[in-house]
Amino acid sequence: MGAPRAIALCKCFSGALDYQAGNWDAAEKALTESIKLHQELGAASGEALAWQRLGVLQTAKGQYDEAMHSFEEGIVVAERAVMRAHCQARLYASMTRNRLMVGDSLAADNFFSLGLEMSKRHGNCVTCDALLLPVVVSLRLAQGNIQEAEEYCCELEDSVEKYTSTMWVAMAKQSRGELLASQSRLEEALDKYKDAHHAYRKVGHDYEAARCLSAMAEVHAALDTPQSDQNAVDIRKQAQALYQRLGAVNPDLNPKPG
Repeated sequence: MGAPRAIALCKCFSGALDYQAGNWDAAEKALTESIKLHQELGAASGEALAWQRLGVLQTAKGQYDEAMHSFEEGIVVAERAVMRAHCQARLYASMTRNRLMVGDSLAADNFFSLGLEMSKRHGNCVTCDALLLPVVVSLRLAQGNIQEAEEYCCELEDSVEKYTSTMWVAMAKQSRGELLASQSRLEEALDKYKDAHHAYRKVGHDYEAARCLSAMAEVHAALDTPQSDQNAVDIRKQAQALYQRLGAVNPDLNPKPG
């Protein structure tokens, strides 16, 4: 049909799906093409969301500076978008995760605050909350604020009850596992991570499945028994195999500056 707007949207969605499915070369190509098409159309909302998805991919690949450039491009474009607050909430949530992964909790906190402001401005969109809530649990734990992490984790779990989605279930289980591990409730944390890993594999999201495996390995290591030590080694190997197949960087091996 030669409908450029439809093609631009399809490339954005196919890029997001290829990212989830682990076809990262195809995802990057589709998202880059989507950005170009949206630019030609002057469609700011679509371009901003494509920049956000490209930045998420680059973050997973360990291209942290390149990802921040993509997010910043998206923020600029979103200023003239009809869905400005929605687009910027997603971008700021992704920027929060990016900065957390390099250990810059101060910048992460700033971006989260901006994302929360945008989310409130457009009425707490479910899709934006799906990005904001898990990352703020991680952020508050990194800051040692267990109470607020618990509050946001409960909010995420409440949302899961309203919007039954395997992906949402996976995110909630993963966040709860992270919170339990921080409280040294290791067996409970392990159960939550196992549930999250199963849910991510069910929807074919291998990157998040690998992150769960990495977390499970850390919990096994913390249990500090001969069997748990071997389990940690075995599970780390599984996670690393997934990271290598995807072309991802293991976030647990990143240097964490103060």
